[in-house]
Amino acid sequence: MHADTSLRPTLDGFDLLSQDYLRNPYELMARAQRECPVFYYPPLDFWMITRYEDVVAVLTDWQTFSSRAYRAVAVPDELCAAIPPEQQAIPADIIASNFVNIDPPAHTGERKKAQKTFTRKLIAESEGTVRRIANELIDGFIADGRCDLMQDFSYRLSLGVIVAMIGIPAETMPRFRDWIDDFFSLMAPAHADSDGPPDVTLPIGELEERYHRVAQASEFFTSFLAQRRREPAEDLATAMVQARNEDGTPAMTDTQIIAHLLEITAAGGDTTANLIGHMVRQFTREPDLLEEVRRDPALWEAAIEEGLRITGIASHQFRITTREVTVAGVTIPAGSKVAAHLPAANTDAERFPDPLRFDLHRANVDDHVAFGLGRHFCMGAPLARLESRSALEELYRRIPDIRADLDEPLDFVPAVTLRGMRHLAVSWGS
Repeated sequence: MHADTSLRPTLDGFDLLSQDYLRNPYELMARAQRECPVFYYPPLDFWMITRYEDVVAVLTDWQTFSSRAYRAVAVPDELCAAIPPEQQAIPADIIASNFVNIDPPAHTGERKKAQKTFTRKLIAESEGTVRRIANELIDGFIADGRCDLMQDFSYRLSLGVIVAMIGIPAETMPRFRDWIDDFFSLMAPAHADSDGPPDVTLPIGELEERYHRVAQASEFFTSFLAQRRREPAEDLATAMVQARNEDGTPAMTDTQIIAHLLEITAAGGDTTANLIGHMVRQFTREPDLLEEVRRDPALWEAAIEEGLRITGIASHQFRITTREVTVAGVTIPAGSKVAAHLPAANTDAERFPDPLRFDLHRANVDDHVAFGLGRHFCMGAPLARLESRSALEELYRRIPDIRADLDEPLDFVPAVTLRGMRHLAVSWGS
């Protein structure tokens, strides 16, 4: 640990978007919890919170740690001519409407409206869709003896389920995958003022492409929602456009609907896809765990929760301080960006003994914060749990000896909110 010129504690070796860090954030976070549990990250101008009890405090005290902490990645001057103002506004408008970026009391009302459409019944009915799509995908590669689990199964499955639930035409799925990546790559921690450091997350050329594709996505969704108003169907999109306030006015604008659908997709889609991949890697490393689950299928639920705890898929939740506050002995100024490090909290040895051991019988596994906590607990969590369990059951039923290539280095999408694997080589048979 060393101090920068402002006497703010920093952590040597911490590079948020490096592949080395994304492959193994736990060693560095354990050192942070010992040496400087709250530290400053100059490249993105935010404070990192790593201990479980402090993360919980950040996530539950919305009056001190406001959720209005996300913005769109800034468009540099050299791209302003290539990205028209109306395209620059689209990600900002969607992010401003996202649940993760709204405080009470507005958050309470908006979430209640959306929750009425994303019902338990709708989620429960999706199990048959999960198992059908899983088997269709497995049929396509089972004879090959190998596949890229992320690209050939996990992402296609999770997107297929979401697409079916929303009601989007299946042929849109490849573009939908790109739109999700584009949108979340354009999310950045908000600046407390206009003098914050420049964004460092994307090269100029890639930034331009992603802004253009998000504009295309917005155009598609606007047209699709208009169609659902004209031609209602039994799907989530129709439920959202038909939702009404007490006075009969639409409960949600198109921008709000798009934001909520993207948020649900991230939780029920990317979390599911990556959990499947990580679980296959875990069972490859420790086949005894898989055998225990096979002997007692009731343990699937515990396996999913422990997987959520230990895999660190949702990496951070950002907040912005409304006042000066002291956390773990460190004073954070008002107007500062704060990142609650969810994987660090979920592997804090003070809360979870032997935290990197995958334990099917961990007594307090439900304490994990993989889906956030409190008012901002992820609305898509029930879908992610159901989908990942059903998909893994079908995968191991059809391919009992599937195993991951543990020698292949993992390649992660560089993003500040999701720790997503791009590929996972797996094989089976002789």
